[in-house]
Amino acid sequence: MSVSPAPPKTEPHANQAAERPYDNGFGWLVFAGTMVLVLGAINVIEGIAAIDKSSFFIYGTQYVFGDLNTWGWVALCVGAVQLAVAAGLYLRNQVARWAGVLILGLNALAQLLMMPAYPFWSLSIFALDIVALYGLIVHGHRWQIARHA
Repeated sequence: MSVSPAPPKTEPHANQAAERPYDNGFGWLVFAGTMVLVLGAINVIEGIAAIDKSSFFIYGTQYVFGDLNTWGWVALCVGAVQLAVAAGLYLRNQVARWAGVLILGLNALAQLLMMPAYPFWSLSIFALDIVALYGLIVHGHRWQIARHA
């Protein structure tokens, strides 16, 4: 009985990382950046509409604190910050990633507090905030681009 020699061990290709610079989570990061951009634009429009007391919102609602004008300014400011963070996310800046986590969390809370003005809209924006948060938190560490040897 003859024993065949084991196949030679192959070392991983030295340029394998250079051939595939992005990990599978990169799509989530692009998605999260796009969602932050879209949410920023929506919040800017929502803020302007609330400041103008547009008929888009339910009239005569009671808020936990403040009024529709107050929440309009909050939405406008959050939207402006989200637009700036989205630019940083597209540049793969880690500070922008954590600022995105912070601003998405604040926007989620603001949307819950603004729910009396337009319940379905606020819940929809809240859900988008949570999904974008998932993309930034779970897949954010994969932004490291492989360096060429």
